[in-house]
This record gives sequence, structure tokens and C-alpha cells, in this order.
Amino acid sequence: MYAPKWSANQGFEMKNMQRSESMKQRARRFFRAVLQGALPALTTRKSRPIHFEPLETRQLMAGDFYDAASTAANSSVAGTNIPALVNSAPMSTSGMVGEGEDAQNLVEFAKALQQAGVRFFGADWCPVCTEQKKLFEDGAQFLPFIEMTNPDRTRNAVAISEDIKTYPTWEFSPAGRAPFRTTAILTLQQISDNSGVAIPTGSSPTFTTIPNQTVLNGSPLHVPVDAYDPNGGPLTITVTSSNPSVISAEMITNNKAWKISVNGYGDMVYRLFADEAPRPVNRIETLTNSGFYNQTATNKIIFHRVIDNFVLQAGDPTGTGSGGSTLGNFDDQFNVNLQHNRTGILSYAKSSDDTNDSQFFITE
Repeated sequence: MYAPKWSANQGFEMKNMQRSESMKQRARRFFRAVLQGALPALTTRKSRPIHFEPLETRQLMAGDFYDAASTAANSSVAGTNIPALVNSAPMSTSGMVGEGEDAQNLVEFAKALQQAGVRFFGADWCPVCTEQKKLFEDGAQFLPFIEMTNPDRTRNAVAISEDIKTYPTWEFSPAGRAPFRTTAILTLQQISDNSGVAIPTGSSPTFTTIPNQTVLNGSPLHVPVDAYDPNGGPLTITVTSSNPSVISAEMITNNKAWKISVNGYGDMVYRLFADEAPRPVNRIETLTNSGFYNQTATNKIIFHRVIDNFVLQAGDPTGTGSGGSTLGNFDDQFNVNLQHNRTGILSYAKSSDDTNDSQFFITE
């Protein structure tokens, strides 16, 4: 923390707070300085911008880079509490159809399964569960998915009480039939047949409801728009403000995106702001195109720092948090429109001013 302090030759500057001085005394001295003209008076920004971005659906999943191929033959180990994984090849969904024609609506299908009492037991780190979710495309986030493991990947209390030992496990309760379970990765049609829920079709797009947002004074907010078209076609989105003098709104377009594929978890997709922060975006592009961020036997790119409700950090080839690239450091670059004011913000990590290199963090 810092407090204002007078300096004979430098005027007003910020120095470390003295423990002996109370907060009330520091505040009184600060505002006295403002009234005397030593500091510029605070001004209020009249219009606070809110930016909207059309983003593809994603799941923010954190952890180490899990390699499914090295999972102890994907089987249970005697005398342990480690679950088994169903090992099956990924299955593709049907291709796109003509714009305006009815197609499978996987968002509505996932919602209908939940309403029908279907349960999908699995683990976020389970690579087969991830492949199962991918079949539902944008509908994956609406599946009746129930997490079965603790942070150390052992079975949690729910898994033990439900006697779930294999992932994924589906539980169906179709009308007129006794509930039953299936431990396998299923096709969409198999899920439909087992549940008795028909796969809905349609051509109308689906928009995920955007909850009320708080836009702080002087802190522009980027709000992702999650929309789904059963046809797989483009969607046009327009945003307006009912009171432009207080809140201005604009749709962000023509920016680059960065996709991180995390073994066993899925993909993270981040928007990059090349116009506002060209130096870090250029570094990300350079390192990505060179294969720097690809995990190999010697390149231990993992999330070496995972702290709930704070931050996820990666980008160190040593996997320890102390390494970097051969490109060396680059200078900081800030933009007032890009601030750490929500979860899921991607930014470069540094130890002190102008020490950015290859490590990055994600606000959580």
C-alpha cells in the first residue's frame, strides 16, 4: 500500500506507508493536498463503454496437461481410489446443412436431456468425457454433467454414494422403463434412443442469456455473446445503448484469437487485441508459430500455478515458473480499454516492470 508524502525537491510523490500513521490521518492528509492543489482533482467520466464480442463457446478448464495415452491402460488399479476411463475413439457429428434449413439443435437437445432426468457422470479432466461433450458442440455446457472427482482426481463423495467407478457413465430414466446405466461414449442417436428424448431440429439461433453486468467508472467491460446456429452459419449481432451519455456500446470485430488445447480438458479460446496491445500479441504469435507452447518430452509446458479464485499461470518450458524463451524480455504495454476486471482475462506474467517473456496468466 502507498500514501502521499511531501518531498522538498520533488513536490508530491508516493512513498511507502508508515505503520505509525493511521488510515484516517493518511486520508486526511491526502485530501488536504488535493484541496490545496497539490494533486489534480478527481474527474468523473461521463460515458463508460461496454464492448461486446462474438465468441465461440468454450469451457475454461484448468490443471496440468493431462495425456490420456499414458493413463495406466485407462483401467482401475487394485487397492486404489482411481477411476477407470472408457477408451473410445472420438465420433464426429453430421456436417452443416443449408442456411435456413432445419438441422439438429444440440443446445435444445442437451437441455431436454436434463429435463428428462438424464444424468452424465464424469470428470473435467477425463479426456473421454471431453470427447463425449464435444459431440454436443455449443450444447455441451447445458448437459446434465455431474463431476465425480476431487482435485487430486480421486472419487468424490458423490461418486462413492452413487457407486460410479467408470467415466463416463450415463444414467437414463425413460418413461415406462426402469432406470439403467451405460458406461460408454455414446453417439447422439444412442443417447436419444436410451433416454427416449428425440433430437430437436430447427433453424432458429439460440442465444445464451447475458446476466446483468456492472460497468465500473473508467473500466470498460467486454461481454462475450454466446450464440448458436443449428445450421452452423454466421450470425449478425447488433448492440445499442438506451442511454449513450452514460453507457456507450460497440461490437468488437476483426480481432485475432488464440486457442490453447489442453490435453484431457479441451480448448480455451481467447480474443487477442492486436491494435491495442501489439507487442504482447506479436510475442504470442511468434512463440506459437515456433511451437514453443507445444508440450514435448523436454518442453514441460503445464499450468504450473493454479490458485482457485485468483489465477492460472503457464508458459514456462521448465514447468517450474522460473523459465522463459530465448527471445528475452519485452516492454510492458497497457491500454485503458483492456483491464483485469473479470474472470478469464489473458495477460502476460512478469516479475517486475518490462520483464514479460513467455509466461502468461489467466484471471480466475
